[in-house]
Amino acid sequence: MDYVFWGFVGLALLGVWYILSLFLRRSRMRARAGRGRAGVLPLFSDYSLESGLGAFIRDYRAGLSSRNFDIGANIEDGDSRPGLDSEEVLAIMEEHGVSFDKARLMRQQRLMQRNGIDPSTGLPLDPKAVTFA
Repeated sequence: MDYVFWGFVGLALLGVWYILSLFLRRSRMRARAGRGRAGVLPLFSDYSLESGLGAFIRDYRAGLSSRNFDIGANIEDGDSRPGLDSEEVLAIMEEHGVSFDKARLMRQQRLMQRNGIDPSTGLPLDPKAVTFA
């Protein structure tokens, strides 16, 4: 009867190990599932690729999605917003050879600089500006 007890203990430990490994690898599993989602996208081919959901599909197909900025959720939710500023982000990615996240950051910093905001602090560059801390 001792072997039955240790058999159950072994199975229990194996089950705990399996569940723990699934929990620890969940981000990699989501990434793989995200790549598999691309095969689902042709079902949405009836949408215009210029506006609304079609723009998100176009951006997703162009690789403008990451773990930090997943537009797959927008597609699944049927988001009707106009999509991303993909041309500018793609140009930055090609010009500087950076990832999607880094290109978005660089675009945002340029936009802030153009609008008179210090990209590192978020404060206005105008010497007449008054801020309250």
